[in-house]
Amino acid sequence: MTARQMLLTEITLNPSVKEKDELRLSRQALEIYNLLKLGPVTTQQAASIACQYNARINEIRHALKIFGLMVDKIEGRDGGNIYQIVTLEKSTFWKEIKQKGEQWKW
Repeated sequence: MTARQMLLTEITLNPSVKEKDELRLSRQALEIYNLLKLGPVTTQQAASIACQYNARINEIRHALKIFGLMVDKIEGRDGGNIYQIVTLEKSTFWKEIKQKGEQWKW
């Protein structure tokens, strides 16, 4: 008997794996994302979920870019920041990257 390569249609897919168009986020990033969907999130709220909240927000930014969205940061009055989901066109974060000519690694 000779070995043959399996066809993609013959491979049983794991139902627990998310569809391609769903966000794939770590648990903490998903918690912050769920808050962001409800409205603006403060630094304090994000930090209560993840000590490295900046890394989790960056993870969300990477996931949202394919949908034309971005997590934007606004400086709050108390010295903390406020994060919210906006379109790329309205994103000050995205405009700053483009103005600097920086490559944002995906």
